[in-house]
Amino acid sequence: MIFIEKLKENITLAYCDNRYIRQRLVIELNCDLERDTMTAVSLLAFVLSSATDKHRDMISLSRYLDQLYGASLYVSGHRVGTRMMLHFDTDCVSSRYLPDESVGLNAVKLLCEVLAEPYLPDGVFPDSTIEIESEKLKEEIRFLINDKESYCTRMLMNELFKGSKRSLPSLGFEEDIPKINSLSLLEVYKKCLENCNVNIFYCGDQCDLVKQILSSMIEEYGIGRSPVTYVNEPVVLPADPFYIKEDARTEQDIISMVFHSARIPDEKDLTVLKIANAIFGGMPTSRLFLNVREKQGLCYSCVSNRMTGGGSGILVEASTSKEKYEKSREGILTEFMRLRDDGPSVDELENAKHSLINSTRSLFDTVSGASSHYLAAVNSLRKYITPEEEIRLIQNVSGKDVQSCLDTMQLCGLYRLTDE
Repeated sequence: MIFIEKLKENITLAYCDNRYIRQRLVIELNCDLERDTMTAVSLLAFVLSSATDKHRDMISLSRYLDQLYGASLYVSGHRVGTRMMLHFDTDCVSSRYLPDESVGLNAVKLLCEVLAEPYLPDGVFPDSTIEIESEKLKEEIRFLINDKESYCTRMLMNELFKGSKRSLPSLGFEEDIPKINSLSLLEVYKKCLENCNVNIFYCGDQCDLVKQILSSMIEEYGIGRSPVTYVNEPVVLPADPFYIKEDARTEQDIISMVFHSARIPDEKDLTVLKIANAIFGGMPTSRLFLNVREKQGLCYSCVSNRMTGGGSGILVEASTSKEKYEKSREGILTEFMRLRDDGPSVDELENAKHSLINSTRSLFDTVSGASSHYLAAVNSLRKYITPEEEIRLIQNVSGKDVQSCLDTMQLCGLYRLTDE
């Protein structure tokens, strides 16, 4: 069970009853998203994870993690919707299973050091560290571009969200990296600490003491002193679907399609969307897999995923041969319209419910599952829904609900990578 407490209006602490072999602390800073600084925020995550004021290089930091019985440390910075998120987490064996009871608290203190006590010789981030970590960020950005499936979907989203912050890449721009220096990165760091909303998840022993450590860090360093406001504005849907083809010299044709409603979902709407997506293309027994891929042999792969950015939507990603592109596209559209117009069969609906209920019940099998479930809920719905509440919502979904969900959506566009 998860308990939620407001440390401040914009700072929330959630803690879970400790029944796991491992313990976990996650801190997420939701910061302003600006075109000119988002790349620096992404780079900041690399720099912060490389050293602290006590552990001044990666070797020292790695050795200390080994002393904590192989604890892990992970920091990332990326765009989430219309905000930049700095994500910090640490994971270690629960002190109940170790001869040293201080291990858990030391892991918590280390994450606080990474967040609030970076290594700043001469009062700024070291140029050498920025240079090394900049190369890592470049590699991450290039990977997202070179991964053709991800690139295709990104270009589709760019067109759908054209002119809005949602069209910006998740990690920023490679051409902005050389512009970042030790002083500008320090200013971005200070701004992120002060202007943010904070979500914290903790599962482990000595919760009261951990809460005291976190509260002291927040007060001492002014974290979240200035709250920020984020609005999940509905996307403006195109009057007619767009079709964009790019010659990318790909061996296969890669397709990304989006159906969208521009309606912001509540918890019931999101549950219906999950089931609709599962039946359409989100399960091994989905219509796209069985009918388009297996029976007709039109695609090498064909899956769908739900999306909530700017409202409820379904994203389809497929790969096929150049010769079968037209039939693949028509096959996907046909399955969407059939499910929308006729609704799911009794077996399809029950199978989707059964699958989602089983996966929901297993969420708390691990501490990482519990933390991911909580943070995903507060980031998408701005509130936490318990697994028990989710299961009740799933059980109450009808075939008519699925039809109504899909009926609000329209085909917005398609992006195709091919070899001309």
